Order: sequence, then structure tokens, then C-alpha cells
Amino acid sequence: MAENEHFFQILQKKIGSSLRMHPWTTAQLNSSNIRLMSRKNLGEKLLDQILPLFEVSEELTRFAGLQPLYDGINLLDPVYCRKDEVLRMLEKCTGLDDSQREQLTSAVMVFMDIVKKTNLNPMQLKSITTLSLWWKIFPELKPWYALKWLWQQGIAVPHSQSGYRAWRRFSHGSNSESAKNANLHPKRWLEICEEQNVFETAFEADRLAAAFSGEGRHAGLAGVCGNLPDCNNCELSLECHWYATDGNSEYMAIEERIQRNKISTADIPELMKWLLSSNPEEAKALQNSLNAEAPLKDWSRERLRELENQQPLDSNLILRLKALKEMCRNYGIEKLKPKDQFNSSREIFNHFHQQLENQKQEQFIIVLLDNKHRYLAEEDVTKGILNKSLVHPREVFASAIEHRAVALICIHNHPSGDPEPSQQDFRITERLVEVGKLVGIPVLDHVIVGGENYTSFADKGLL
Repeated sequence: MAENEHFFQILQKKIGSSLRMHPWTTAQLNSSNIRLMSRKNLGEKLLDQILPLFEVSEELTRFAGLQPLYDGINLLDPVYCRKDEVLRMLEKCTGLDDSQREQLTSAVMVFMDIVKKTNLNPMQLKSITTLSLWWKIFPELKPWYALKWLWQQGIAVPHSQSGYRAWRRFSHGSNSESAKNANLHPKRWLEICEEQNVFETAFEADRLAAAFSGEGRHAGLAGVCGNLPDCNNCELSLECHWYATDGNSEYMAIEERIQRNKISTADIPELMKWLLSSNPEEAKALQNSLNAEAPLKDWSRERLRELENQQPLDSNLILRLKALKEMCRNYGIEKLKPKDQFNSSREIFNHFHQQLENQKQEQFIIVLLDNKHRYLAEEDVTKGILNKSLVHPREVFASAIEHRAVALICIHNHPSGDPEPSQQDFRITERLVEVGKLVGIPVLDHVIVGGENYTSFADKGLL
């Protein structure tokens, strides 16, 4: 009991007043006024909510195909309702498969049981006993979804999944239990809110925790304990176990490792599965295809096609994987701005190697500089066929003259991964240097990128 209350005590003491004063919190608490429930209205809204969860076609509505269901849920006698009676009603509907009929039969029977036991009294509808019936109606992995829907119907039931997460962080210092059960059941949160004695009602405790955890951020109430906890600006941090302990990343769920900035290279395969896969089948296929030594880089077209062949036709896992690769490739490519400067060949390499290291052809780029050797512009001069890039001084210096450059730097790649200059590289560089002297635009460096390494003509004294 004391552990459950401590979070709410500190929350109320430190920031309770400021959270209550915000319009979002005020509106949330005022929404808890008791309303009378209409069986017809509640039954129809329930069907509207669960039909998509049972994957019933959007083309089937209360006016087309499902009219017997919508009419029947209001006409059935909750005291004497029988399963065969519901099945006959659903057989009159069109477009449902056997699995959907079975799911809907169960949902209607449970709803009738709720009506019979509560007479739709709002106070009884939010009891743990009745909520256990509501959870039977919604799919197994949607218990929080059920609570949020009930709240939308005017039933003041705690439903803040993020508030529960904030409580776990504050009280236990970790969300590691989520690694065992990614969808922690809300029953425990309901019990915690009921047991506390700081706030008058469980719903009030839930709404203040929701405000603290960022649920009101779209209304301008920026809670500090959201997906990325802002511990440095949290008034509860001195009492918080999450803030006090860094935790052992070995036992953390991948979400917590992200939140605590504890992702290492060893975590990349798991991070990719978490980020890319939307179902267990995709996660398993991705796991079997990943190269643990190079999870992001070792993806040839052949391996991508092999993985694609393992996916159903409507899967876009391959596109998501390609998108991730492109994001990683472009992350290090920052657009240069006027007056930026390169102070070394290493800086030139760092800027261009992400762009060039995986190119299948030679690409020749020039960076044009002003009289203080600051950035003016960059130009792709040519892109060769396989490993040959034909560079003519005319293209190089035409662009330099157009931009009124005072100096330039040349960069190109070797698809082989070997950055050592070829004889052709020496000849092209020598010719560019000679032309540069003639037109008064010197070549300050020529950097060759090969995989993770580079060669600088200037560093080697070859200019």
C-alpha cells in the first residue's frame, strides 16, 4: 500500500496544483460526471468499435449486411439470451466468415451478461468484476483499448497506460518487466488507483498521472515522464527510482534501452526487429536473415530478394528495411552551408564517405571555395561506368569559373574499396593542377574514398 501511494503523494505535493490548473486536466476531471447509459446507443457504439478489431470489412455496415446484428443487440432479452439465438441472428447477416461469427457471438453474449448484471448503472460498469467482462469482448491484446473506449462513453474508469508506466518508473526504477509482457494488463493499474488515498477517486489519480506522463501534450500540457523522460526538469526526480538508478541494460527491454541511451552495436539486430517488424512472422524472418556481424550493411540485392520471398504479398518489410538503410546512409551527409570550411583531409573524408563508400561506380565531385577557402558550392562532375570515371578539366573549371571560385578540392571514390591512387588518378590530378595554375584556381587537394579509408594527395605531398 505504501509503495502504491508514494508516487501519488509526491505527485500531489510537488506538482498537483499546477497540473489541476491546466485546462486539459480540468476538462478530463469534469468528464467524470455520471451519465445514464442507453442500451441501444451503447450497444451500437460497441459494435462500431469491435467490428474493425475482428477484421470485418468496412463495406459491411448497420445499413448493409449487418442490420440484423444492430437491430438484434437492442432486442435480445439479456436475462434469457441464448447462444443459438445469437447465432441465428448472425446467420441473417451477410459477408461474415465463421471466425467472425464466432467472435461476434461471444461478444454479444458477454454484452448481454453485462446488461443483465449491471442494468447499465455507470457505477457498476466500472467495477473490476464488470471490467473483466468487458475485457472478454475485446481481443486479448486490447485490454487498454477497452478501458479507453469505456471512458469515451462517459464511464469514469482509469485508463492511462502512460500513467501506469510513469508509476512503474517512479516506484521500481525500470520497465524491465515489459520485456516479459509487452502489453501489461491494466488490472494492476486499476488496483493501484483504487488503493491510493491521496486523491478522492481512482479516476482522479489516473488523470493526474496521465497529465504527468504527457497525455495532455497536444493541449499544451507537456508532461515530463513521456516516452523520453525529461528527468532533469522533473520535480519528482529526487524521489524517483528511475532517476536514481541507471539499471542493468542486459535485463532491459529494448524500449528502455532506447530511453536510457544504452543502445550498443550488439543491440542493433534487436533494434532492427523492433523498428521494422509489425508481426511475429516478419520478426522471425528478419532474425533468420540478419548478419549479426554487419546487420545494417550486409544486405545485397540477392539477400533482400531472398528475404522478400519469405514474406506474404502484402508485406512491405523489404521497403522498410531499404528505408532504414537509406536513413543510415544519409545520416552522416550534412549539407554544407556557405562559409563552411574544411580544416583537414579527415574532415573532407568524414563529410563525403557516407555518400561515396557504397557507390558501384566512380563518382567525381568538386568543392568550390572562396578567397578564404570557405565553401561556395559542390558539383558532381561525372559518374563513371563501373570503375572508370572520365574527368575533363573543361567540366571542372567551367563550374569553378561560373561560381567565381578562388580554389577547389577534388573528391572521388574507388568502388573496389582500395583508396590508393591509380595511374589514371595521378594523370588526372596532374592535369587538373596544371590547368588550375593557368586559370588561377589552384587544386588544394584530391581525396580518394575507398570504403572506410581514404588517401589525400595533399597529405602525401603529391600536388
